[in-house]
Amino acid sequence: MVGGLLVQAVSAVELCGLGDEAPWKRAVEAINRRHANCIAQASGWKALTDKPDILAGTFVFNLYWKTDGAKARAQGVAAYCSWMPWKLALEPGTATEGAKATFLRERPQVTREALDEFIWLMDYARTLGDDTRWIEAPCTDFWPAMKR
Repeated sequence: MVGGLLVQAVSAVELCGLGDEAPWKRAVEAINRRHANCIAQASGWKALTDKPDILAGTFVFNLYWKTDGAKARAQGVAAYCSWMPWKLALEPGTATEGAKATFLRERPQVTREALDEFIWLMDYARTLGDDTRWIEAPCTDFWPAMKR
């Protein structure tokens, strides 16, 4: 799931001209660092990817870039950029109650719950690169807990 979110974010930055791809690339690097840390704790973590010589962040990002990234580029700028509330997800501080209400009025088929979930998931993915304390945690689970 996280790889798809990171690719969607980078695709939206590139196609829609919103936000910055740096936080999303930091998240990929944080996943790589976590994977390397887990491998150092137990070599079995190499099996996390189909290619044990490639770290998980790069592996997953490249995998989704070939599929989801290609789909985004094939849709074209207008279609992809109007598909999701990219500004609310890519530019921290823009997901105000007023902005959410405006989006929901323009897209009555989207529920408030779905909008909040999307913004929350994108924030979670961004946080992987911003708050890197999880990288050095014991590798009982790979991902940090998803707290709401």
